[in-house]
Amino acid sequence: MVEKTVLTLEDIVDQRFVREVALSPDGRRVAVVVQSFRKRENDRVEHLYVAEVTADGPGPLHQLTRGLGHDGSPAWSPDGGQLAFLSTRPDDLDVAAGKPVDESGGDKAEDKAQVWVLNIAWGGEPRQVTRRAEGVAEFAWAPDGQAVVMASRDPTPEQAVYLKTIRDKKHPGPLVLNRVQHKFDGAGYLDEVQTHLFVVDVATRTERQLTSGPASERHPRWSPDGTSILFASNRTGDADNNERVDLWLVAADGTGARRLTHGDVGARGAQFSPDGRYVAFITGRHPENSYEVSHLALVTVAEAVSVENLAACVGVGWSTVGGVVPDALDGLDPVEAARVYPAPLARTPMRMLTDGIPGPVAGPLRWIDGAHLWTIAGDHGQWRVLAVDTAGASWQFIAPGERIGSVTALDWAGGTGVMIWDRSDTAAELWRVTDGGEASRLTAVHDQWLATRQVSVPHWIQFDSPTAGADRVEGLVFFPPGLAPGDASRLPLLVAIHGGPMAFDAPTFGFDEQYWAARGYLVLQVNYHGSTSYGEAFCQSIQGDWGWREHADVMAGVDFVVKQGWANPERLFCTGFSQGGIMTNWAVGHTDRFRAAVSEHGMWDYVTAYGTDDCHLWWQDDLGVPWQNQATYRRVAPESGVASIHTPLLILAGELDWRCPLTQSEQLYLSLKKRGVPTELVVYPGEHHAVTKPQRWRDRLERLDAWLARYGGIPVPDGHAPPTPVSS
Repeated sequence: MVEKTVLTLEDIVDQRFVREVALSPDGRRVAVVVQSFRKRENDRVEHLYVAEVTADGPGPLHQLTRGLGHDGSPAWSPDGGQLAFLSTRPDDLDVAAGKPVDESGGDKAEDKAQVWVLNIAWGGEPRQVTRRAEGVAEFAWAPDGQAVVMASRDPTPEQAVYLKTIRDKKHPGPLVLNRVQHKFDGAGYLDEVQTHLFVVDVATRTERQLTSGPASERHPRWSPDGTSILFASNRTGDADNNERVDLWLVAADGTGARRLTHGDVGARGAQFSPDGRYVAFITGRHPENSYEVSHLALVTVAEAVSVENLAACVGVGWSTVGGVVPDALDGLDPVEAARVYPAPLARTPMRMLTDGIPGPVAGPLRWIDGAHLWTIAGDHGQWRVLAVDTAGASWQFIAPGERIGSVTALDWAGGTGVMIWDRSDTAAELWRVTDGGEASRLTAVHDQWLATRQVSVPHWIQFDSPTAGADRVEGLVFFPPGLAPGDASRLPLLVAIHGGPMAFDAPTFGFDEQYWAARGYLVLQVNYHGSTSYGEAFCQSIQGDWGWREHADVMAGVDFVVKQGWANPERLFCTGFSQGGIMTNWAVGHTDRFRAAVSEHGMWDYVTAYGTDDCHLWWQDDLGVPWQNQATYRRVAPESGVASIHTPLLILAGELDWRCPLTQSEQLYLSLKKRGVPTELVVYPGEHHAVTKPQRWRDRLERLDAWLARYGGIPVPDGHAPPTPVSS
């Protein structure tokens, strides 16, 4: 019998992440992307694998690509003989010419993904198909398998000169910013280069441009008969100030443009029906309101409206494009006054197919036949497979039936369905799924690793919200491995608050909560008001009124586990990342019950966040603009509780985080220092709003461990103390 141990920090680099699935047209094989860590190089790599789709139980994954680049977005050719993908690997034309190449693995900002093709029938090395200076964002096969359509940044000659100057490594030129959305986390400062569509012959590598002009075109898809290409585009002429993404069609030769939607949608994930008569897509009813449930919608291709000149069709179709916030409120509420969005002249003749759905439709969309499709949607703390009848405008969840995991990817082809089912006991694996919802496992990526590890399977809890009458709130409790609810007694509690807030905690395999449970903590996750998958009203209840309601739900969850006798009320701790960091900052200003807390990549002062983060539309739609509604900005920000903070707080931040900027953590840190509250600020150089490096992952967990142990948490194991500066 294999002796099992609990997870330790050394296990971080052994993790593998299964993501992105693509079924072959006959449904017999499935390509998948597997991400792993390289310990010595302190980085991640992504490679392509393929597995047989059988009913014989878990089978092996066969590795298709290697190297130090990032391989993803696999797509089978229509005949199944080739597999195309995007990769940041070295240019094979440079290799053939004997030019020196950088083997660092594609981690630099200037590395651009290109389309590569593997010949599945004959094998061999992948062949590079595109060589775009700015890389390829996405692509799709033509129905005849002879070409692909791609979306690629297409700078003008003047823009190309500018890009060269700012990318000069020795003497970079100044950044010249002229966009409202002038920055974005992970992407940096944004330029004005548009993305356009190109068709590339796979055999000859010759390309021709389909679209041009002052707007970007993304997410191209061929019609089943190959005569036209569907794409998404914001053509308001002011794309930074709204979320109005419409669907358009253009003939395969670049002529004959048509408009499918009319400015009242934020379309994504669009897919033709098998007969080409319909297009299904995902949209919210009010594109700028991110609290609303996103739905599956359907439009008829025959009702598309012809456009004489696509390039000139920018700013056309609205009575007003909006974008500029008026100086004078004229008696209007400041939030309503700031919602200056486009007013379309027409409404899209679409059918919403998922009315009453509890959570958002996430995609992808996969047609089963001409009247049925599958997608993934949220359902009370899980992502599940959703089957939709387009003729009857009805829907039902079909898989998984158990609340022990969440679906993270999905595909359908050749009468076969495949999903990635991420479970807390097995981690993410490939599963075959039938139209009746029966699931059978296809892979065993993590079995060897987890065979020697004890893991915690979360226990669902439900309790009354103290803020919303009849509303019930759900949460997940991770007990130390080997402990059942009946065995747990007065354990130290670590509350882990999820980000978003329009997100939710699902019963997946998360290393952090597994590690904390392995350390001996009782780990509590609460799907507080604002979380998705519990109905639109539940999520929208916090819009423009943040902090107190979510905090009350979290503390009600704490009270519940204390009342059960599981948690020690004298040893309560709190942490969270992003919105979880924000709510940790709020918590320490509104309760003294936590002995210590750790805030990761959080926010503090919303007035100064405006314009320094990348979320101006979110602020605008929730709170208006700060110069017209500063009192509300102050009231709902964690800084409102600064005078009440006594809890020792460790603050972790990324130097280049532009979602929750470093300046927010610095303000919080100095505020606590000035008041004599025990605090420490840790800044990770070069890091964005993410945890990208395995050494960073380990370091942050070591620091969290040590901080909690300092204030009554579980003692730190030998050798797990993080490096600290020597005080002078």
